Amino acid sequence: MSRPPIRRNWRSTNPLSHRRSNLRILYFGTAAIGIPLLRRCVSLGQVAGVVTAPDRRAGRGRRPKPSAIKQAALEIGVEVYQPLDVNSPESIKWCASHKPDAFVLFAYGQILSGKLLAIPRWAINVHPSLLPAYRGAAPLQRAIMEGEEETGITIIQMSERVDTGGILLSEPLPIEPDDTYGDLAEHVSRAAGYLVEKTIEGLLDGTLKPSPQSSEGITKAPKIRKEERLIDWSRPVGKIHNLVRALSPEPLAYTFFRGKRLEIVHSRIADEEGAGVPGSMILESGKLVVQCGSGFLEVLKVKPEGKAQMDAAAFANGYRPKSNEILGSRNTHSCP
Repeated sequence: MSRPPIRRNWRSTNPLSHRRSNLRILYFGTAAIGIPLLRRCVSLGQVAGVVTAPDRRAGRGRRPKPSAIKQAALEIGVEVYQPLDVNSPESIKWCASHKPDAFVLFAYGQILSGKLLAIPRWAINVHPSLLPAYRGAAPLQRAIMEGEEETGITIIQMSERVDTGGILLSEPLPIEPDDTYGDLAEHVSRAAGYLVEKTIEGLLDGTLKPSPQSSEGITKAPKIRKEERLIDWSRPVGKIHNLVRALSPEPLAYTFFRGKRLEIVHSRIADEEGAGVPGSMILESGKLVVQCGSGFLEVLKVKPEGKAQMDAAAFANGYRPKSNEILGSRNTHSCP
């Protein structure tokens, strides 16, 4: 999905200063959303190293899989460190040995201790919400699930308490009606580099000071639990559509079709009228529409259990669902 970014030009408007070129940065990150920021940090100074999560075994062969940030760092040619415990004495020693001026953290996965945060002159965290709203691990997903029309990016001075540090810079970001998590994450990833650059310029110039977060408007954004991904078709169509958007492209909302898991990749609110059993399917003109507690959801793309993603027409042709057949629990098959 295309739309104008917060600012049209994400390139630096200032020439690289001597102070910036000598700035030593340790970058902390794991998720792919942080790759554009890592590359921007390379242009801001000297990225002395990248701290990321250890490789995890994945796939049928259970082979070690590096994080997206590790792969990007190795391509760039930056040293990578992967501690099991970032606050261990060994990790603290490694970080201190690189003599960083700044820590930059975005979607890393561990909380940094006071001893670790005392190493650099500055330790900043990129959080994809307008703090103090949506503190936690899943701010973008939670904002979409709640039907928010706006979120944002906040750059904070890190503290030992999660997402509570003083605000250095923040900027709002619109959420369009059909934005998925993937759409929003891509937009945030492009914006984060510009905002971190602006933050570092302000810190170097002494023109940017942290401001305490408000004690009002605090909300939480905990990690998405597996049980939250299961679609309850008795809910209103807007709530279900928001759930699908929030969990796409991963980990995906799901239901059951003939006893097997069916993940919903894309959907939209259908312009249909009528009443029926929640979860019952309506097949007409090549469309797959599902009755919700109120309203109807058009399913555009699905991923059947053990299969690749496919559009609704391919699913209908291959699996031959029947009108009034019900999506839902493993034991639910059709309307009475």
